[in-house]
Amino acid sequence: MPDFVSKFTKVKKMRSQLLVVAKKNPTPLYLYDAAEVKTNLTMFRQAFAKFGLQSKVFYAIKSNPYAGLLKTVVDEGVGLDVSSQCELKLALAARAKKIIYTGPAKTEKDFELILCHHSKITVNLESRRELELLAKMAGAKKITMRCGVRIHTKIQQGWTKFGIPLAELRAFYDAAKRYKSLRFCGVHFHISYNKTPEKYVAMLVELANYFQKNFKPQERENFAYIDIGGGIYPQPFEGVHTWNPNQESYFDNYEKTLDKVLNNKFHPRFKPLVVAPIEKFAQDIVVAWHTKISPLLPRVELYAEPGRFISHSAMHFLLRIIDVKNPQLGITDGGNNMFGWEKYQFFNYVPLFNLSQFDLKNEIPFLTCGSLCTPDDVWGYYIYTKKTPKAGNIILLPFQGAYTYTLAQNFIKEIPPVYDVRFI
Repeated sequence: MPDFVSKFTKVKKMRSQLLVVAKKNPTPLYLYDAAEVKTNLTMFRQAFAKFGLQSKVFYAIKSNPYAGLLKTVVDEGVGLDVSSQCELKLALAARAKKIIYTGPAKTEKDFELILCHHSKITVNLESRRELELLAKMAGAKKITMRCGVRIHTKIQQGWTKFGIPLAELRAFYDAAKRYKSLRFCGVHFHISYNKTPEKYVAMLVELANYFQKNFKPQERENFAYIDIGGGIYPQPFEGVHTWNPNQESYFDNYEKTLDKVLNNKFHPRFKPLVVAPIEKFAQDIVVAWHTKISPLLPRVELYAEPGRFISHSAMHFLLRIIDVKNPQLGITDGGNNMFGWEKYQFFNYVPLFNLSQFDLKNEIPFLTCGSLCTPDDVWGYYIYTKKTPKAGNIILLPFQGAYTYTLAQNFIKEIPPVYDVRFI
């Protein structure tokens, strides 16, 4: 269940400060909240430590690459997970001391930049071609490059473009060991959008069985890490529209459905996203680690690449209503180019707050649209407000930091600036 109680409390505390920000700065704005990043990171680390395992955390830049956020996590002692040259440059600019480079189809240019900063980087390879290319380039520079390989099983259905089948790990290991320019010492797997820990546990069990059958004890001692990827879903401040349970992006009866929404015909208004708490993820993963992995691979460390979990609540959107077309339709100065897709129109319910006419109990049907020259530009269908919103009212969409700022685009309007907020 989304943690609406504590989040509503924070919205109330933020209100006066945000109104000052809106008075002094033109909207729309992204608001960056470093305190949320620190809270989420602490929660993640403590969950694993509680059950007796210290994880090495590498924040996945792709979930939100804002420079201020990267500085926050690096200052907190976290490494960065990158998937491209541009992300690696961001990581280097943030002065990350430890970097994981993960992503398919790496090129010579990718490896050139990696090798220039090899002391900070571990590469998760994706193919035999990558292995041979990196070995050749590292050898020419007389560098020993630390690396591992991504594997997939039936659990990663739909992700077979990534890495190699687990069944080929033994042969890949043998090929890697032929190169003095490589220190092959890790295995990576990735599972996305996990709302429960079962798939992580299943992967660890399958991986342990494979190591037991295919590697001798002395060979297992060469492995230094197992990287379990990202994909641990946070407790979100959002839900699914009850009128669109299948989360379709288009359907013929949208206008009729909208009429029902604005006439308050849907109860409840949203279906919460049900997500296991991080403690449940940590407990089940740690149990599998201690019972299956550690007895076989005593030197292996757990690497984790949380992105969404760390960044999901780290940004808020601050908007201003420009026009009110009727008592149930208003247009703001910011549009969905700020997050790149029709997230709030078809897929996710997120509470909207009228900071100018503030009320945490009165949520009314009100279509809040963006200002782009397209009809597919909706912020929400309900809004918390004391009275019907007016032109000039300040609107807040809070706790939306993951895969929004990342996907922003210069579509019709420019991408707005980011304002760092330190709430009192």
